[in-house]
Amino acid sequence: MEFYSRDLKNKDIDHLNELYTLPEETQQFINVVLDKDSNWIYNVLVDPDTDQVIGTIQLAIDEVNQSAEINFIIHPNYWNNGVATDIAKTIIKYAFKVLKLNRIGASIDSSNIAASIVLEKLDMKREGLLRSEY
Repeated sequence: MEFYSRDLKNKDIDHLNELYTLPEETQQFINVVLDKDSNWIYNVLVDPDTDQVIGTIQLAIDEVNQSAEINFIIHPNYWNNGVATDIAKTIIKYAFKVLKLNRIGASIDSSNIAASIVLEKLDMKREGLLRSEY
C-alpha cells in the first residue's frame, strides 16, 4: 500500500476526528502539536490517492537518555496492509541514524494483538508488563 507522511495541518481535523473519536478535543490537540518542540515528532500518514489522513506516527524523544517512545494509530480501513510496520521502520531508522538515539520503546495495550505483531516485525522485544499506571 502506498502512503506518505507529513506534518500535521489544521485542515486534518476531520480525519483525526475519525481516528481519535474525540471531536471536542481534536482542535485543541492539533494546536498542541502545531506548537510542539523539537523533542516530539508527530506526522500524519496520508493516502496519496484520496489525500485522506489514514493514521498518525509519533516519536517522543528523551534527549537526556538518548531514547524515545514510538506510537502509531492506523484507521481500521487500512489495517492489515503493512502501513504501521512500514512507517514505524522508517521513523526508527531516522531515530537511530539521524538523531543518534540508543533506544526506542513502545507501550501498547496488552489486548492489542495487531500492535504487538507490528512491534515483533520491528524486532522489538517485550521487556515488561505494566499492570497499573497508578
